[in-house]
Amino acid sequence: MSAEAPRVPWTPALVRVMAGLMLSLFVAAMDSTVVGTALPTIARELGSFELYPWIVAGYLITATTTVPIWGRLADIRGRKPILLAGMAVFVLASALCAASPTMAWLIAFRTLQGIGAGCIQPLVFTVVSDIFPLGQRARLQGFFSSMWAIAAITGPALGALFVSTIGWRWIFTINVPIGIVAAALFVGYRERIPEQRAQRTLEVRGAVLLTIGVTLLLVGLGTGTRSATPIWPVVVLAAAALGAFAVLEWRATNPTVPLQLLRNRVIGPAILISSIAGTLMFSVTAYVPLWVQSVQGGSPYEAGLAVGAMSFGWPIASTIAGFIMVRVGYQRLVVVGSLALLAGAAMLAFAPASSGPLWAGVASAVIGLGLGAFSAPLLIVIQMAVDWSQRGAATALNQLSRTIGGAVGVALMGLVLQRYVGAAHANLPSPEQLRAGLHVVFVVIVVLAAAVFAVGLAVLLTSRRQAVQARAKEPAPAGRVNAPTD
Repeated sequence: MSAEAPRVPWTPALVRVMAGLMLSLFVAAMDSTVVGTALPTIARELGSFELYPWIVAGYLITATTTVPIWGRLADIRGRKPILLAGMAVFVLASALCAASPTMAWLIAFRTLQGIGAGCIQPLVFTVVSDIFPLGQRARLQGFFSSMWAIAAITGPALGALFVSTIGWRWIFTINVPIGIVAAALFVGYRERIPEQRAQRTLEVRGAVLLTIGVTLLLVGLGTGTRSATPIWPVVVLAAAALGAFAVLEWRATNPTVPLQLLRNRVIGPAILISSIAGTLMFSVTAYVPLWVQSVQGGSPYEAGLAVGAMSFGWPIASTIAGFIMVRVGYQRLVVVGSLALLAGAAMLAFAPASSGPLWAGVASAVIGLGLGAFSAPLLIVIQMAVDWSQRGAATALNQLSRTIGGAVGVALMGLVLQRYVGAAHANLPSPEQLRAGLHVVFVVIVVLAAAVFAVGLAVLLTSRRQAVQARAKEPAPAGRVNAPTD
């Protein structure tokens, strides 16, 4: 490995830029969770109750489909103008959401808000990667990653506070001053764009096919319905669109998503781990509350604490991983993190009959520790494996893979659960049926954690073998003769 670049000194200007990035990341992350507790109140006030799932679905679809496009634009035009544009869209859409007169308008503006949010996360991490050398970047990326976990904790509580005091519209209004302050802090960033970068344009056909394919996939998997029941003809159309996208991008000179990166011996396994980890994370979020309330007889409050414990473990492990990554290597962090995933998943799958919400909460916290241990390190090695002109797209690819993996995984596990509870003749499945179905879901989560461990272990063993081969090729020091062996 080449010598690391000199440490970047902390100046007042750099502190302002980092504060702006962290503030923008936090408000975008919080906005994805703050709405949940306000949905019943919003539906009651604006009417059209049957449409309210689309407040979340519209945001999720655009926040997912636009990520690769924003990342590619940042590689073409530079990080600063694209990130400021995304912030502007997010702030404007937040103000419009707060002023929405009907449910239809709120869904439209919320969908627009997702477009801005899709820009913020990948570009924040890309800017941090552009500025800092590995040692500093590892610590900062781990700390920035923990913002999402912290937002997952504070978002629902803040939403409940607004709903019970000054009204649900402040859930969106609060984004406006915070977003303006974040943009004002970041606007002083002096970006250094490589002079010899190739002049490229966005591959429009690929961007359109990706948007159509991911939208159809999320809708087909039940994102916009309360029952989350897959619509298989739509899923088939999504597969066709995404297949056409993959063929086009693989052959394109300037692809929107550089799929050729998946052939890289570092990026390919890292993206695979991110996809599986996304499935595991979203599955725990979706099914642990159901387990606590419907099987263990816990309250909604206890269910929220149980799944929220994952957000406590994540920032702790993420911060520690950032400080030790340079010394121990990302490969060991993946192995250790996957072992924590296995332990937490096994606690869920093989919980004693007498276990209560506390047991589920501890299991979620252990899973959070595992996810936090390798999420930021994997992002860092993906960014290190590419040059400036592909860093935005590679960062976006990592985020997209995790989101899509989560959406597909939760839907498929929902089908597994339905196999057990769908046979019930009563309107509601019994706790015994739910216990049996959720047990199978949690066993699948154990298998996913084992898959992460297997990939991580393979990466670790491969890196060790390559290190041994590299040392064997090094010339012997002058004056030293290798002793013959018998």
